[in-house]
Amino acid sequence: MFRKMCVACALAGLSSSALAAVSADEAAQLGKTLTLFGSQAQASADGKIPAYEGGLPTTTNPPGFVKDSGKWVNPYAAEKPLYAITANNMAEYADKLSEGTKEMLRRQPSYRLDVYPTHRSVSYPQFILDKTRNNATQAKLTKGGDALEGAIGGIPFPIPKTGQEVMWNHMARYNGVAAEDHMRNFYVDSNGKLINSGEIKLSRNFAFHNPEATAESVKKNDSFIFQNAYHFTGPARSVGDATMYYDTIDMVDMPRRAYTYSASTRRVRLSPDIAYDTPIASQGGVTTYDDAELYTGRLDRFDWKLVGKRELYIPYNIYDLSFNIGSDKSLTPKHVNPDHVRWELHRVWVVEGTLKPGVRHVYSKRVYYFDEDWSGAGVADEYDGSGKLYKSMQQGMSQLYDKQAPMSRTYWAYDFATGAYSFSQHYADLKFGWRVMDKLHPRSTFTPEALQARSGR
Repeated sequence: MFRKMCVACALAGLSSSALAAVSADEAAQLGKTLTLFGSQAQASADGKIPAYEGGLPTTTNPPGFVKDSGKWVNPYAAEKPLYAITANNMAEYADKLSEGTKEMLRRQPSYRLDVYPTHRSVSYPQFILDKTRNNATQAKLTKGGDALEGAIGGIPFPIPKTGQEVMWNHMARYNGVAAEDHMRNFYVDSNGKLINSGEIKLSRNFAFHNPEATAESVKKNDSFIFQNAYHFTGPARSVGDATMYYDTIDMVDMPRRAYTYSASTRRVRLSPDIAYDTPIASQGGVTTYDDAELYTGRLDRFDWKLVGKRELYIPYNIYDLSFNIGSDKSLTPKHVNPDHVRWELHRVWVVEGTLKPGVRHVYSKRVYYFDEDWSGAGVADEYDGSGKLYKSMQQGMSQLYDKQAPMSRTYWAYDFATGAYSFSQHYADLKFGWRVMDKLHPRSTFTPEALQARSGR
């Protein structure tokens, strides 16, 4: 009989220090009762969450889609919301809402969740599935959970046993091998003013997912779960500034390095503050560097507890919001425009992070809800030093169907202390959005020496 969600709940209480092994018998369920990437294959008991049937095929071609345009068209555009969740009826759905989502409904009368039919649209290339299967019995965490061993691309822990393993699955998620993109960041201040805080061109490598990676190369050139090199094309005060930083599968011996280039001084500097709870300037300071894409960076300041699995409403298949609806329509004075956010009911892994004694961070607790299909979609609730709910973060995904890659980069955050919010990695306003690449950028792209040339100033 298929493992029910209560089995996942039995994992609650496993500490982040546990290095749980997956037996061959457990791993044998991949491709059977579990998908090849570890999620539950069958539908929910009430059928609201469908069985996994392979995701969107690469032949998907909705009207208006132009291949290699950098934009993707919603293949579910003809669908209408099943219902809307508002402050008036939220009690009916409370068991499937995060605390942050409920707080937004309480605070903002115009806020709502338009709930659409659930689609498990995620699909992965065969080489990612093959690597994931191997990882099930070989991958492990070392160095207090800040280093990953035994995985050569793919989802590190398709059958996670600890909170840290779930966090690594999110951080090392597959969004392609490499990419080029052009996007904008925004924030809306407490007075409702929309501010373009950064127009950025990026080169990205996800070398950990290099199809040609080996057990030796992931210790060196293919150790990077991401490498980002970017420069600002707007607003005017930032044009020409450039940054490069990365994370690896060994954040102890190969820690994050970040470098910035100032177009005004023409100097490259090491930037150790691009980490942890340093506010992100190009997001108006609403989010911190480890808030990026829900969570990015070392896990060492928190104890991570795997709470279990539950059903939750999360942003999903947000093609319109990411690629097609301009910021003038999608970003309203108090929150993202509900007309353009698609919510679906999905099973999620729940992880709770509690700040370690004697350690400094702006958050005392963080609760994460990650899509079980490892698309990167989900939400997070974050609490201040007094234990009060501080921020609500939301990240959607869109399956890049022709490239067989989930794309989870667009995210937004609400600050309950100030009433401001940020919206990051928006592609609709610009001519070109996101290009999936089959091969890695040259390693020289991600060096401090390359920043001035990248800047062009």
